[in-house]
Amino acid sequence: MSAAHGDALDRELDRWESPATLWLRDDDAVTATPALDRLIALAEAAGAPLALAVIPAGADAALAARLARAKDVSVLQHGYAHANHAALGAKKSEYADGRPLEAMMGELVLGRATIQAVFGEQALPVFAPPWNRAADALIRHLPELGLTGLSRFKPRAARMPVAGLTEANAHVDLIDWRGGRMGKPAAAVMAEIAAHLAARRTGAADPEEATGILAHHLAMDDGAWDSLRAVLGCLGGDGRIAWARPAALFADAP
Repeated sequence: MSAAHGDALDRELDRWESPATLWLRDDDAVTATPALDRLIALAEAAGAPLALAVIPAGADAALAARLARAKDVSVLQHGYAHANHAALGAKKSEYADGRPLEAMMGELVLGRATIQAVFGEQALPVFAPPWNRAADALIRHLPELGLTGLSRFKPRAARMPVAGLTEANAHVDLIDWRGGRMGKPAAAVMAEIAAHLAARRTGAADPEEATGILAHHLAMDDGAWDSLRAVLGCLGGDGRIAWARPAALFADAP
């Protein structure tokens, strides 16, 4: 691992007695693009399975055809249309508090049917809400809709927030959204990975929750791409880590 980039991560990984689990999620996919090709190539070179959160309302046959040729890509359901329904002044959310529950549930049913029809076996019954937010009232009903997995951002409070629903989150975003939507330097990304791993190791965060790296291939600048390349390049051949398969992350068994 490059000392210039990953001193903190290198030291943290040395403290682990068994390989540290990580996973890679990317949000907002709708169609095949050169940026998606770039993402898939980096993930494949690192041996990292990719969980691609796809917006059902925009998903097309070109995306399905591209993913069918990929080595190890799973599809998560990224809401329905990635439309903001939050109240004026509130944080963005497609499934905001106060929105009629029936409308939200109906969208997710339609979106799930779309994802299954377009992507077949690559589609996992996992809900990744746009902007990583969804009303608690909706989350309680996800298993009834056939959605048995949930992926948001930040360390999870519980592995199963409701019965029949497994949560596995992302923890490290490649983009600094509040700082001009610019890519974070590789050293900063690796330090954030190290921080979550340390929290897992010491019990400050769930030790069993794989550390999630979050990408947005359609929104990433050159800095974000450089950081992703550096991170995956360092971790891809490191025996101290293990890339978790998305299907295993959201399995019922612990």
